[in-house]
Amino acid sequence: MSPRGTGVAGRRAGVAGRAGAAAVALALLAGSATAAEMTPPKDFAIPRAESSPGGVTFSHARHMARVGRCSACHMRDVKMKRGASGPMTMAALEQGRLCGACHDGKTSAGGSVVFSLDQCDACHKD
Repeated sequence: MSPRGTGVAGRRAGVAGRAGAAAVALALLAGSATAAEMTPPKDFAIPRAESSPGGVTFSHARHMARVGRCSACHMRDVKMKRGASGPMTMAALEQGRLCGACHDGKTSAGGSVVFSLDQCDACHKD
């Protein structure tokens, strides 16, 4: 007699278990909202440096309207947890990090070129 979980019966149970898990995963994915259906997080103020020419408010809604998916920024240029990507500085942006990864005056999003970092008043208000 074979130990439990081995032999033909054990293999069938393992296959059935994996198939069941895959079916549950597919059902969850099919029922989950797409980025276009999700309610984006509220706008938030980016901490202002003393040298800043004005406050900056980040809008997920405006960005989602252009890029259509969270992963366009998150998990690529910006981490999911606010502040975990390091400080938001002009030096970081000029190095192509954070917002600077797209706001270079060359990258296209939503059918047009994204404004570059030298257009200060596009972000800095007050």
